[in-house]
Amino acid sequence: MIPVMLRGMLPRLALVALAAWMFYLLEPGFHNHAGELAGEELTLDLGYMGIAASLSNLSGLCMIILLGGSVSGDRASGWYRMYFAHPTRPTAYYGVQWLLALVLSVGTAAIFLVVGQLVAWGEFQGGWMGLYLALLSAIAYGGMIAALTVLTRGDAWIALGLYVVNYVLLQAVSLGVNPFPGVPGQIVALLLPPQLALSDVFDGLAAGMIAVGPSIWAAGYGLFWLIVAGVLLRMREWP
Repeated sequence: MIPVMLRGMLPRLALVALAAWMFYLLEPGFHNHAGELAGEELTLDLGYMGIAASLSNLSGLCMIILLGGSVSGDRASGWYRMYFAHPTRPTAYYGVQWLLALVLSVGTAAIFLVVGQLVAWGEFQGGWMGLYLALLSAIAYGGMIAALTVLTRGDAWIALGLYVVNYVLLQAVSLGVNPFPGVPGQIVALLLPPQLALSDVFDGLAAGMIAVGPSIWAAGYGLFWLIVAGVLLRMREWP
């Protein structure tokens, strides 16, 4: 089953490679020349620790690319009924697909971490803890896209829009601007992927520790929506 799924994901993996290349071009740590003048400490601060943020964003986007339209596309094309005309549970099939996408997303982040440093700096300096942040981001965004693809068509575009909105909101909050104060802001925070929690985890990793509370919130968000997707698949025979 997994080799078949991998072959089906090949076009999406090309998009994943393109996304990784774009993040490489956008990653300041890979294009920082000030460190050459200011010393090694600045290079490290902007280098492998700063890359963790790109690892997080990349792995989350990879989950959207790999899983977008998985259930909704199968329903629309008729593959859904063909797959499950045999005694195969939809939750098992799509669960394996989700786990495969998770491995590929975190694996892409690992390749990005190593190859990016080798290309940009000529050596690998470290930063494996950044993969912890990448894993949390993949779980969070993977849960979101799993629920969306069960609920509606156009799920990939919706998830991509939420991904962009989430990034813009995080930048606004970092500048001291809160577009949704009070209760509306709390509702938005509950519905959108936990970018603020992931940011807190990043800050913790930069300080040499793991932020437990934000980690639980980020992972719990993804697992909650993943469970919702599984329950919906079990409860209803989708057309």
